[in-house]
Amino acid sequence: MLIRIIEVDCVGSRIVSRTVQCFQDERLAMQTVCSFIAQKAQDFQAQFKHQTPMPEIEQPGAGNSAFMLDPQGYPNEFPVKIWVTELDSDLVTPAPAKQRIWLESPDKRTHSEQFQQCILALFTDVHFTRVIVRPFGIRMAPPPRHLRKIVSIDHHIWFHQSVDPRRPILVDTECKQLGAGRGVVQSEMYAHDRRLVATVVQEGRVEIDPHVRLPSPKL
Repeated sequence: MLIRIIEVDCVGSRIVSRTVQCFQDERLAMQTVCSFIAQKAQDFQAQFKHQTPMPEIEQPGAGNSAFMLDPQGYPNEFPVKIWVTELDSDLVTPAPAKQRIWLESPDKRTHSEQFQQCILALFTDVHFTRVIVRPFGIRMAPPPRHLRKIVSIDHHIWFHQSVDPRRPILVDTECKQLGAGRGVVQSEMYAHDRRLVATVVQEGRVEIDPHVRLPSPKL
């Protein structure tokens, strides 16, 4: 695969935009647009801030926590610990298109802030697609035959604050809409100390066999 950085556009003294294109067999396979801004806010703006509060739920391992370590982990030995309230076998029962999971990196080495954000970006893909079809009682591992396709086709991440992925990170996710074979999912990611560290919006392409009778969606 050929990776090519198209150009760097500077906007003022604090913002930089970079476009990266990936080609496979001379065909464009993926394009990424990244915007970077200096984290240090101007003094007169630092006082103006707020965030959506983190849900009042216990972290993994706490006495009243409803979360359990997912024994399946993630495909292809992806390096992440996943705490869930539902195992994949539970997904056959229709439920609202929402989920809350805790993620943690098993790699306890110290990394730079940029590397930590790369880990957080990888975390945003964990289990997000299964939220789209959750109201229809469709499990993901293994996927049923009538689930022909479910893939990520668009992905936006806003990094708000630094975060240490060696500590548990809460991912609060909801599929806002599914129609015409596309589902839109929004996630808020919270650090163990309750700070909102990232907001994620993703779009997934879904193809279900139209001849299969599914249970009525539970919303």
